[in-house]
Parts: sequence; C-alpha cells; structure tokens
Amino acid sequence: MTTEPSIFTKIINRDIPGFIAFETENVAVLISLEGHPLVIPKREYRDVYELPDEIAAEVMQIAVKVAKALKHATNCAGINLVQSNGPVAGHNKFFISICILSRVLSTMMSSLNGILTRRPKLNDRPCAKVWKKYY
Repeated sequence: MTTEPSIFTKIINRDIPGFIAFETENVAVLISLEGHPLVIPKREYRDVYELPDEIAAEVMQIAVKVAKALKHATNCAGINLVQSNGPVAGHNKFFISICILSRVLSTMMSSLNGILTRRPKLNDRPCAKVWKKYY
C-alpha cells in the first residue's frame, strides 16, 4: 500500500503551487498559508524520532538562519520555533516541520500577564532578499 505524498512534498515537487522561500538538497523553507516560515526536510519523516541526525542538524541550522532573518525583517521581540510530536503535543499532520513564529510585545495590557502577542507582517519586504543576508 502506498501513502499519498504530503502537501509539503507536493509543493517541493512543484506538483501544486506553493511558496518555496529557500531550499537545499535536503531541506526546504516554505511559507505557510498563515504567512510564517516552515522548515521541513524534503524527504518525508513522520516525526522527530524517525529523523536522521544529519538531516536534523541541517533542518535546525536553516531554522536558526530563518529565525535571524525573520527577526531582522520584522524587528520582533522574540521568536518561537515550534516542532511537535504526537497527537497529545498537537501534532495532527504526520510529517516533521519546524514552524517559525515571530512575536512582539503589545501596547495593550493583558490582565493575565501584561503581554499580548501577535505575529507582525513582513512589511511587504520580500523574504528572499532578507534571507540572502544569512545564507
């Protein structure tokens, strides 16, 4: 029985449209429909437990470069690198990815902790131009 390729694989193979911001032989950086970068291995792995060490290292090296570029482009206060494994961790699509989310301090005060977070827009700057500085 063959498994249907993930949407990421279909984008990487150019079978369906998608925005590939950067790629190497083993890793691609896609922009999600929500507008944030996703760093994924080009070969499909179900979760971090299947990921070979050398691919994991390359994925993380690229994630760090993308995080630096996103910080530069948005001037955000912080970055979340999100990678979940298993349904209890919110992993409901079974392919590995690192989602990179920029965070800023809000001018509004929250009654819980005084901080509201949101993802800033990239101010219409092409991501690829910013990312070239880091590659």
